[in-house]
Amino acid sequence: MDTLFQAIPQKILDWEASGKDQVYDRKTIFNYMDGGAEVYLAFDFREVFVRKYKDPSGDEIVLDVYDMGSSDEAYGVFSCDRQDPKAGIGQESTFGPGLLRFWQGRYFVSITSAGEEKETEKAILELGMAVASLLGPPGELPPLLRLLPPDGLIKSKISYFHSSISLNNRYFVAGENILGLDRGKTDCVFAEYEEGREETAKLLIIRYPDDEQAQAALQSFLKSYLPDAEPAGTAREENNKWALGRRHQNFIAVVFEAASKERAESLFAAVRFPAK
Repeated sequence: MDTLFQAIPQKILDWEASGKDQVYDRKTIFNYMDGGAEVYLAFDFREVFVRKYKDPSGDEIVLDVYDMGSSDEAYGVFSCDRQDPKAGIGQESTFGPGLLRFWQGRYFVSITSAGEEKETEKAILELGMAVASLLGPPGELPPLLRLLPPDGLIKSKISYFHSSISLNNRYFVAGENILGLDRGKTDCVFAEYEEGREETAKLLIIRYPDDEQAQAALQSFLKSYLPDAEPAGTAREENNKWALGRRHQNFIAVVFEAASKERAESLFAAVRFPAK
């Protein structure tokens, strides 16, 4: 990554690199961020390059370039928190007041500033485009996304991850890891589907190493989350919506907040599980 770091411009508009560049890995990232490191450690994070820029007035822009090891992981960390409009930078991006986020290949990039003036926003976007041009070719999306049914899918509401901390940040299920999620063993995709009247059904698909681990996780989930489920794994939730938990080979699919039992069943039936 040293060559990449050296190629990043030292100056963007009126902002110049300030202080010493820093690099943090899985062991030292807590020296950089306290409380947010777990988000990145839940993925195959390798290291983050940090550079600060200042303008003549002292306003600061902070550039973080995360090497996530693969395009799957870069997409994953980006996908778990996208609230702002698209910015057209990198493979996918979001840009809101003082924050640009995007991914490209195996890299995830965050550029932040406390200032919200037009010139600051312009500098953030200029820097983002300059960095994106250095990150190499686009990467592939995680193959697990291919299992999602296409009808009604809200593409901006897809998240890819591995662990319970990422799931609960996206959609709180339980304080304990009742689905047996593990960064080294499980791959997950969570998506939302249009239900009308601004409501959405949620679909979680988890891939386990084998059928036995998937079955054990399903039993744990049903016991803890849907103790009154019917034999087929369906149950009415407290909000009067329907949930479903069911296994297919080494996969579990869980539906949350479906408008009806039939909707939960049809969403599960539409999952494009691979043939063994």
